[in-house]
Amino acid sequence: MGANTFPPISDCISSHSSMINPACPHHEIIECDACPYCRDVCENPDCLPCQKKQHKPKHLGCRGPETNWLVEAFSIICPGTADSNDRSHSKNYTMCQLKRHNQADSAWILVGDTIYDATSFINSHPGGKMAILRKAGGAADCAEDMEFHSKRAQKELKKYKIGTLIRCPRCI
Repeated sequence: MGANTFPPISDCISSHSSMINPACPHHEIIECDACPYCRDVCENPDCLPCQKKQHKPKHLGCRGPETNWLVEAFSIICPGTADSNDRSHSKNYTMCQLKRHNQADSAWILVGDTIYDATSFINSHPGGKMAILRKAGGAADCAEDMEFHSKRAQKELKKYKIGTLIRCPRCI
């Protein structure tokens, strides 16, 4: 390493915190705002705790509360037994994860305990962009709002289902 080069920032971060070591030559402090209790991750690519969460291997015997190992075990043994109304990549998300999707470039809405990605139709919504953005990221449940939408709109929304809301272990 030359005199003017610094080690990668990830070498300077404690594995238990995203704060930079005070002796580190980097001049910025990185804070992690991810929930330590669920699969929520921050947007910092150098955050070691979040990197560990993203690359944690998934084993049937070692599951978090957001997955049901029995359902997954049966779906491995008998493919196609999952609920046919759900998209095959539908997942479980905590409110910690949902709250990160509250902007025009990623707007997820909550209807009951179902999460939909409204990003692709945010600009064409008849009620305007802000009608979705006000409630995006789980700011409010849209179940009551869906009652006055047409049957066609309700059917169209189902195509955008991305997952189900579950409780964060911190709240249990």
